[in-house]
Amino acid sequence: MAKAKPKAKARTKAKTFPRVTLFVPGEPGSVRAWNTALRGGKLAIERGKLAGKGVKARVDVEWVANDGHFGKAFAFGTVIPEDVAAIDAAPGALVLHWHVDLRDGRKEILSVVERLEDAGALAVRVEQSKLGWEIAQWIELLSSANGADHHRAVVTFLGEEEALQSCGMHAFSLPDVYATIDGDAGALQELATTLNVYQLTEDPAILSGHTFRPDVETPRRVVDRWPDTQYPPDHACHNPYGVWRLGPPGGTARDVDDVVPVFVPSLAAVLTALEKKHGKPLTKKQVESARDGGACIAMTVPDLQKLERSRGYADLDPEFAWEQWKLVRKSRAA
Repeated sequence: MAKAKPKAKARTKAKTFPRVTLFVPGEPGSVRAWNTALRGGKLAIERGKLAGKGVKARVDVEWVANDGHFGKAFAFGTVIPEDVAAIDAAPGALVLHWHVDLRDGRKEILSVVERLEDAGALAVRVEQSKLGWEIAQWIELLSSANGADHHRAVVTFLGEEEALQSCGMHAFSLPDVYATIDGDAGALQELATTLNVYQLTEDPAILSGHTFRPDVETPRRVVDRWPDTQYPPDHACHNPYGVWRLGPPGGTARDVDDVVPVFVPSLAAVLTALEKKHGKPLTKKQVESARDGGACIAMTVPDLQKLERSRGYADLDPEFAWEQWKLVRKSRAA
């Protein structure tokens, strides 16, 4: 890749796409009925947008009628049967697309959800993970100052025979965790949870090649950032910030500079445009040539995090450009 220019601060721009989507079944049977119920909470749905006291972020809103599957959407063990039955009987639900994530906008989102509860809302499901709770329980978990409670409210795990992956961390604009099962699956999920909660609590500056362990008794594991391939890019559960792949126990950290070269525009965008121009899949030589000739600037890791969050996704790792580009292309095709 081209020589990095001197260190520059990440430029931010307005967030113009949803960061978190909430599915909220409730007793009101239409947008008009919701507006009537929300008057006391000083909220209103106006032309498909939520407006009112304390609403600073853009929130796109739609009302959907019950399709007969509302109860099933909450029947995964986090909601008691009596509440599932009430949800199943609801005439419809609000779907709120927030243009702020649960990391920066948690208090604002909580304030709105509390008023939705007063207006007849019954439950909340975060579409980024499909995890739902009875509304009072969801509010209690997200009101906590403990990152573990936020994780419990939003993040779930996808289990396979050979691997596991968390799902939902992109609601906080953070990567999920992926790990190959190399022993006790329960212990591995606990380790992945600890790494997620560490991200939520500390917002650390992690780079590929760093290592992680929760305590001195646990062997270190190398972490590497890879694209999320569990879901296609247009699926709500797809994490555009990728996943931290946990290496095997006993890994040794690689040398990583505090200032890193960052592609501007992103390497993923360059390869996408190049492939569109060629009209066929790029070869390994073409991918590596684009990487080696790409324009970069030098950034600290905190500035890189700001850049990722402003544009809404993490770039490819240039060291694994070909391998990761193949995964991205396959995921898009799916």
